[in-house]
Amino acid sequence: MDRARPSCDDRDMRDYYRDLAADYHWIFPDRVVLPPGTPGGTSPGNERLVEAVVDALPPGASVLDCACGIGTDVMALAGRGLRLLGSDGSAAMVEEAARRVSGVEFATCLWQDLPGSLPGPFDLVFCLGNSLVHTGSRAAMVAALAGMRRALAPGGTLVVDSRNWELLQRERQRIVAAEEFRERDGVRCLCLYVWTFPPEFGPPIQAEVVLVLEGKDGRVGHRRYTLDFVPFTEAELRGRVEEAGFAVAESTYHPDAGRYALVAHPI
Repeated sequence: MDRARPSCDDRDMRDYYRDLAADYHWIFPDRVVLPPGTPGGTSPGNERLVEAVVDALPPGASVLDCACGIGTDVMALAGRGLRLLGSDGSAAMVEEAARRVSGVEFATCLWQDLPGSLPGPFDLVFCLGNSLVHTGSRAAMVAALAGMRRALAPGGTLVVDSRNWELLQRERQRIVAAEEFRERDGVRCLCLYVWTFPPEFGPPIQAEVVLVLEGKDGRVGHRRYTLDFVPFTEAELRGRVEEAGFAVAESTYHPDAGRYALVAHPI
């Protein structure tokens, strides 16, 4: 079945991932999406950073994954003696996370509404999976980051990540395929990204996530989801984090690396 999705500019964040939620696991390799998971696995290349931040927490520390998606990063931290909570702006994603990960509380909450009714404050808040790009504008991103700051305890830590949008625009690879076929519950899938780039850096970059699926009966079909991303540089992200009331302590940015993460503390 060929099914296209509107861009995030066309729909509210709460509904944006409604159709994608059940298929979202196909985006990730088994080591990330299947138990026991990989801490920071939704941010390829930044796993060691996430591990180091988590290892520095005291026993019983409170941790909020405010872009929990289907719960992969929360799942990977279970059993470490931490008080975990996952939140997401999409109710469908939260429902899928709760179905997949037992023993952890999940809640629907938009970033700008944090902490809302969540039982904070938190010692660590992380926002991984290239999620911040969904805010769209600079002002909306600053408002989202300010919500994360409100959710943090004094002296707490924020970890956010992003694709390296400048590298993506520079390389302009139109079709990017997953490294392998993935097979789950008797269904095989190849995940493809089909990118459409503007002539210059700045306007939205469009991605079609195409899932080519072979069912248990051998039939082959595909589903596709269209996503728009408003790109930004590492310097712009750093500036927005600081504008929201943080001091950036560390960045893993490298011009030739596909992802990077920032570690920041409220001031």
